[in-house]
Amino acid sequence: LQSQLRIKSCDFENGLCNWAQDTEDDFDWIRIQGPTPTVNTGPLKDHTTGTSLGHYLYMESSEPQEFEDKAVLLSPLFNPTYNRTCIFRFHYHMSGKQVYTLSVFQRTMSNTKGILLWYKYGNQGGRWIRQTLYISSSKPFQPNFYQW
Repeated sequence: LQSQLRIKSCDFENGLCNWAQDTEDDFDWIRIQGPTPTVNTGPLKDHTTGTSLGHYLYMESSEPQEFEDKAVLLSPLFNPTYNRTCIFRFHYHMSGKQVYTLSVFQRTMSNTKGILLWYKYGNQGGRWIRQTLYISSSKPFQPNFYQW
């Protein structure tokens, strides 16, 4: 883990906001606008802007991906929360025939997966869903997204 950073929000309109691709996973999250390349597998538009001009991150779970291939998105390092709670809020969209698992793990040491905070499996319908997690940590931490 490298530098500590405080982020209030990121809508991916201006890049990844210090989020990073894991170099040891099987494929990457992609920043796009408009509908996903594979028909009937993702949103038609961005959640934040509500238009096809807005950006969001997605990963392709259809071919050529194989079962158990994973894409990991690493967050910036957050400061310890001590006696307070970090509110980690995001919107997700999981639709299509080959949707597997989206999960969030909290890690406090580099090169570990950490502890599972949340996950969803399978098709969740053709809509954006808001999820809020409450995180406490006495050490610097990263809430990271895993998709497989």
